[in-house]
Amino acid sequence: MFDLPAEQSFRPELDLATDSGVIRFGPLKASCAGEIRALMQEFGLSTGGDQDLRIESAGHDAVFLIAAGEGVTGYFLEEFGIEAAIESVDALVLRCCAIGAPVSIRGHYFPDDETRIATLMTAVHDGAHVTWCHVRARIRGGEILRLEGAEGQRGFPMVSCSPRPLTPALRADTEHLHGRVTA
Repeated sequence: MFDLPAEQSFRPELDLATDSGVIRFGPLKASCAGEIRALMQEFGLSTGGDQDLRIESAGHDAVFLIAAGEGVTGYFLEEFGIEAAIESVDALVLRCCAIGAPVSIRGHYFPDDETRIATLMTAVHDGAHVTWCHVRARIRGGEILRLEGAEGQRGFPMVSCSPRPLTPALRADTEHLHGRVTA
């Protein structure tokens, strides 16, 4: 659905970590780098590892927020360690990300020695509304089980292995099955 810039490709030091969780969020406007902690606090958001939060440059006027460590789940958390409400994440995206540019939140954590929970959320906004696509999967051994990924806001289908070129509302031959668009 959205083409991610090259800076958002999967990186070995994040994706192959075996003993801790990781979250990577961006690209953010570089002007937000100095206030990102205050903005996260304002919107009630945490990475689960805010003490290890770092900012990485992604070229001209863009940065990524990265956190890795115990307690990091690959998605934003709010009070009591539960997953943050999408409205809170929307507020951060609207404040810190460029209009019309794709942004991602991706990461993972290990609930046990054999299981990895991976999350990929991609968004774009028009200055007033944020549109999301996302998928969350459990990876254990050779098995991948899709945990989430249903129809998104404003009629956009969620990310699947091969996203369709048109939204379900525009295609008469589609039906939804557990968040996937099938023809």
